[in-house]
Amino acid sequence: MSVPILYHYPMSPYSEKLRLTMGLLQLPWLSAQVAAYPPRAELAAVVGGYRRIPVLQIGAHMYCDTRLAFAALMGHESGYWGLTDRDEALRQWAEEEVFFAVIATSSPYRAVKHLTRELGILGLLRFVLDRIAMTRDAKIGQPDAKTARDVLSSFVSHLADRLTTDVCLSGQEIGYLDLCCFHPLWMACQVDSSITALWPSAVGKWFKKIQDLGHGEASPVTSQIIADAIAEQTVFSGGVVEPPFMAEEPVMVRPNDYARDESCGMLVHLDEWRIVLVRTLADGGRVFLHFPRHGFEISRQSVR
Repeated sequence: MSVPILYHYPMSPYSEKLRLTMGLLQLPWLSAQVAAYPPRAELAAVVGGYRRIPVLQIGAHMYCDTRLAFAALMGHESGYWGLTDRDEALRQWAEEEVFFAVIATSSPYRAVKHLTRELGILGLLRFVLDRIAMTRDAKIGQPDAKTARDVLSSFVSHLADRLTTDVCLSGQEIGYLDLCCFHPLWMACQVDSSITALWPSAVGKWFKKIQDLGHGEASPVTSQIIADAIAEQTVFSGGVVEPPFMAEEPVMVRPNDYARDESCGMLVHLDEWRIVLVRTLADGGRVFLHFPRHGFEISRQSVR
């Protein structure tokens, strides 16, 4: 496997999920730090309109989803992880409802202080304006503060119950489910580190165990390294395309909930789990964009 290249920024919670994955696997990886808000010209030239962070690059393959990225790092790209229905429900709760509950419960004063420390005053303004624009056509709603507090409290209590029998949510060792449940709480701690004192001890110990994974061995990437990685592979093998779409058909893909910017390309793979597009870059190189089928919508490109 080529050395993974992670496009991320420090305060991104989903990026932290993959940074910790590097630590879990003790992988050397290349860090491509991007801005916390668009424009990100170099990345956009590769992935098109897709704007969520992180993006993981392995060779010419760009994984535009942390679940697909985790599977690629583990070498299991054929399908989703075999979580039980119970575990999958917990993952969805953590990464959907709980994630937005954390945002809604954050103290405005602490949030502004955190963002100013990370981005500066001008960066804070740009970040806020970008997030307002990003959620303008969102199909999900932000919970009110009371509902959000109840969600977060219920989630932490549920984790405590799960952790009475096992050291980790995935069993005796840290696994994918642990990382999914960790990163919303990590985001909350970035804004207010004192909240850990309110958690049951089992949750606190679990949280620290994951934190202690670290981020593995990261090195800065260069534009030349990125270009060389893309040049390593110019074909996509083993692709199937399920009806009603056809192979090599020009399509558009975008998230169906928020940050609904679209990426365009030629369809080379479509099944119940994954969508893969090929894009030809300005220099003639070809990249393969991987999206999950769940949570994304695909449509034919309109003829202009």
